[in-house]
Amino acid sequence: MTNPTALPARRPVFRTLCIVGAVGLALSLSACKDVGAVSLTPAGAALVASAPAVSTAHVPAPPVIASAAAPGDLASVDAQLEKTLAGASACTVDTECHSVAVGAKACGGPTGYRAYSSKTVSAASVDALAQRERDLAGQAARASHQVSTCYMLADPGAHCQQNKCVTGPAGPG
Repeated sequence: MTNPTALPARRPVFRTLCIVGAVGLALSLSACKDVGAVSLTPAGAALVASAPAVSTAHVPAPPVIASAAAPGDLASVDAQLEKTLAGASACTVDTECHSVAVGAKACGGPTGYRAYSSKTVSAASVDALAQRERDLAGQAARASHQVSTCYMLADPGAHCQQNKCVTGPAGPG
């Protein structure tokens, strides 16, 4: 069994990170000027001493980027799609339920899927409206330089549950 008093003293993580930054990567050197009693090699000490002071006082605001599609267009198409889908959820059997991709990730692909019933609305009209919404959302994401996760969502399908279309596979019946 080792003697606990024989273990080397642990340095604070901040000091260790500053030494690594100063000697190895030279990242955020100005923050490392307070390393205190930690000994550096002469080259490391010179590197830390030469680090410029970092000030956030004069950082300009990011530029405002105009979107390719007018925001009102996306908002109105999104509202129309929401109203259409909300009014088209009633069903009696699974075959009446369908899923449609909505939204657009910056990397491509939809942000999600919504269920609707073809009992009260045509699949072609929902698909066309959803495609218009995805196109406008994708244009807005690209124009504003948004980032997103780049994994693709699988279509979960839709089924009738308690007389309402919901996304996901049908459970055991």
